[in-house]
Amino acid sequence: MKVKATIALGVLLLLATAFLLITPHDQPATSYDVYQHAAACKAELGIQKPLPTLSCLDGTPVPIYVDNEEIQQDNWEQLSEDKRCDNPHWLGGDMGCWTYSHMQVLQLDQDNVMVLNCRQKGNQLQKNWFRKTLTNLGMNQEQRKARYLKAQGPAKTEMYYLYNTFNDIGIILRNTRSGKSCYFTQYGEAVVGFLPPLDAPLPSKEQFLASFNKEQARPPKDFPQALWYRDANQAFKSPAFTATSGCVACHNAHGFKYSPYINSTQGLPEVTAMAKLPFLAVGQPFIDYFNAAKILQVNTDNIDGEPQLCTRCHSMTTSGTCGYIFDSATDHPGVVLGSWLTLSSRHNSWMPPIKVDPALMKKHVAALQCCCANPQSQGCQTRKFGPTVADLPAGFYEGKGWMAGQEPGLCEGVIHSAQWNAEQL
Repeated sequence: MKVKATIALGVLLLLATAFLLITPHDQPATSYDVYQHAAACKAELGIQKPLPTLSCLDGTPVPIYVDNEEIQQDNWEQLSEDKRCDNPHWLGGDMGCWTYSHMQVLQLDQDNVMVLNCRQKGNQLQKNWFRKTLTNLGMNQEQRKARYLKAQGPAKTEMYYLYNTFNDIGIILRNTRSGKSCYFTQYGEAVVGFLPPLDAPLPSKEQFLASFNKEQARPPKDFPQALWYRDANQAFKSPAFTATSGCVACHNAHGFKYSPYINSTQGLPEVTAMAKLPFLAVGQPFIDYFNAAKILQVNTDNIDGEPQLCTRCHSMTTSGTCGYIFDSATDHPGVVLGSWLTLSSRHNSWMPPIKVDPALMKKHVAALQCCCANPQSQGCQTRKFGPTVADLPAGFYEGKGWMAGQEPGLCEGVIHSAQWNAEQL
């Protein structure tokens, strides 16, 4: 069955719409809850110790840039309606350009990494209720804390929203040796960045608050308890919901997602190492989604005798790296493709500089784009890379198991024509 990148894009856009319409209370009933998922994840990934206590405020604030200038309190107006930032945290234009997102990468043991991404999502025309004035936007953590501590009465509660609430929480557990992966998420409304344990019962309120860094301000007495004191099943969407909400569709290629936003904080394993791993999903809902979406790894035949440039570092898949994200990484208004892929000093660079002739790079990109849209075409290659060990083709870890496309035309001419003219793009 031909998998079209345009179909994948449409699915992702529908999921993005669902992100805005569904609240945490709209989750489907399921017997496989967050605690069971956490237990399965630890067992499958081989995590022996209790999972760490997580606070979004422990993360590294991710700077947002416009034309290489960091957005802060005094220059927030640069993020105007018609100005996009260099490194959006969500690849959707202005909607991904909010400041005050925090990210942390925790090495749990020799093989396992835990990533916590606490983001702010909104847009200039539809500010939600806890971002009411421009004077609050662009402030860093210390500035927000100082304003909270000085505030009195109802203003104190309002300042705490600005200091320690986020409306998009994502947790990834990834075994960097086996490729097994787990996902937990919450989004759609403001929740306090003090997160409950995933693998233990919720402690008393006093013990819960005492488990976080004492330098991080606690909620005021009249702050809604439901936003900060809730167990894992209340704090995160169900595994069944999470499996269909975009985590697998977006992250399968490397387990993590790499972009200028992520790269600006560092800490993730190298993408070249992640590209060699399969995507082994933990939890039946995640396995079912992967299989239903028929996600495949994509490559091209050699181009004029040379292996595909892009897949020397990246895993390209029919969902997650093909489609609109591919276009975001390889095309930028007003910038020649060869320069866009090899920038070394800009905050919107997608990858380290590489010494490749721009015309050659264009040819490899065009060939891979064609195979992304037409993976079964002659000149293209596909293979299964998950979601379980049983699904992996023989010799996967040695780079084997690729199936040649059989459909005539389409991509074959682009890939095999020695007289191909790069300037036609």
